[in-house]
Amino acid sequence: MRFRPLPVLSGLALLALLVLLMFGRWQWDKYVHESAAAEAPVLEVALQDYTPVQDGVQLLYGVAEGGPGWRVLAPVKLGELITFVDAAYIAGPQPPDWQGVEYPGALRFGAQLSGVAKPVKPVGPLAPANDPAARVWFSVDPAAMAAAAGLDGPVDTSRIIAIAYVGEDGRASPNPFAQARVDSTPPAQHLGYAITWWGLALVLVGVYFAYHASSGRLRFGGPRA
Repeated sequence: MRFRPLPVLSGLALLALLVLLMFGRWQWDKYVHESAAAEAPVLEVALQDYTPVQDGVQLLYGVAEGGPGWRVLAPVKLGELITFVDAAYIAGPQPPDWQGVEYPGALRFGAQLSGVAKPVKPVGPLAPANDPAARVWFSVDPAAMAAAAGLDGPVDTSRIIAIAYVGEDGRASPNPFAQARVDSTPPAQHLGYAITWWGLALVLVGVYFAYHASSGRLRFGGPRA
């Protein structure tokens, strides 16, 4: 076999191949995670004997009822362990100034509550960058959130706890994020996306070698007489 690759074309093809493989792996990871979440039971937890940490609220982007908004994650101390609690929601596309966001009243007095443990999910390659200085987050990172708030001590990095939201009128409403899966895309659709990206990667490899073969830069067998 004789192969003389075109340098620029090969470099661009390799870059495109890596991107396609990365996107395929991202969708595969979402398929695995969402499939496990759909099958796993909701883990309910009792939130009790905790200490409110009222100067550490963080804002996490979320979509509820078809519109964008910001989940208010409030830190509490369970013993010495800092845990973030999804306790309120502020609708709107733009994040509010965290300094004007009140610590959720449901947690302010250490009342016993029930909630749902939400495991921290892996971050996808297309997730927007977090802004720790503004306490604005597009992916959950409890350790970085605690650091942004200047909190000392061990942090629960495996989960956050979602509790019912309490409105200004004191009425509780269901937390839309306290579900087994929040992603509105079915797991099978993520699998389809993964197969599509990897299929495009195979097509790219085929086109690359076919082009080199048609231009005489890829030959099989011995040299021609």
